[in-house]
Amino acid sequence: MNLAWLQTFNIIVEKRSLTKTARALHLTQPAVSKQLRGLEQYYGTPLFYRTTRELELTEAGKIVYEYSKSALKMIQKSRDDVQLLMGTIKGELLVGASTIPGEYILPRILGLFQEIHPQVKVKLEISDSKEVVRKVLEGEIELGITGVLIENQRLQQELLYEDELVVVVPRGHRFAGRKIISLKEFLEEPIIAREPGSGTRTVIENKLAACSISPATLRIKLELGSTEAVLNAVAAGLGISLVSLLAARPRAQAGEISYPRIADFPLKRGLYFISQKHREHGVLFKTLLSFLKDH
Repeated sequence: MNLAWLQTFNIIVEKRSLTKTARALHLTQPAVSKQLRGLEQYYGTPLFYRTTRELELTEAGKIVYEYSKSALKMIQKSRDDVQLLMGTIKGELLVGASTIPGEYILPRILGLFQEIHPQVKVKLEISDSKEVVRKVLEGEIELGITGVLIENQRLQQELLYEDELVVVVPRGHRFAGRKIISLKEFLEEPIIAREPGSGTRTVIENKLAACSISPATLRIKLELGSTEAVLNAVAAGLGISLVSLLAARPRAQAGEISYPRIADFPLKRGLYFISQKHREHGVLFKTLLSFLKDH
């Protein structure tokens, strides 16, 4: 028996696909198939029915899955308890974040965390909120931080930080130097927007819809895949946009842009921790989560 076989088997069960399992483990599909064959040879019976659409557990597979979940949970707990006994936290944790927390909040905080826990390796992947949610749900990452609240019973979500979206305009623009503009004035301007699926885009569209304004009203001139790209386009005079105050403030201090707010159209949004609700998390996850909350 090889412990890696059980770990791979559990991921196959969760993903119902050898291809997705291979992608999650950064292995080839033949390597995943070989581990599964080894486990089936150990038990002397197939653990999955092979169908044309997805893998389905046999009755034997269901038994193995229940025991393997318990075994792996106990092994993880033993590792956590030993680390606590020795006063050392170590290991590797993959964190996913949308653009704003990933670029403007987490790098500094994760640096502080690793100064305190030098034997911990935290890897940060930055993508849009929709992709972060997908990775958490499919078990590719254990902890995600997004700019939008998702309705999904499988997710545990907790507020990390309250952010604000502000209008950003280039130097020399008719709004430059103003503190307040009207929503009508904003909607008359060409917009540089984040891509669909980003937390920022979702918040803006939801807020407009709540005011009975179709998102199609936005005169979107250009869609870009990052907040920095949006700010560069605005600074170059290609249009105006709505971005996080965290991102806008340094550019405004440098004199590149101004950031008025829209009257009677507050754009507050939360940044949220997300994880799988019923997943058993280890001491490293819990320690990092506690540290993020404190900072």
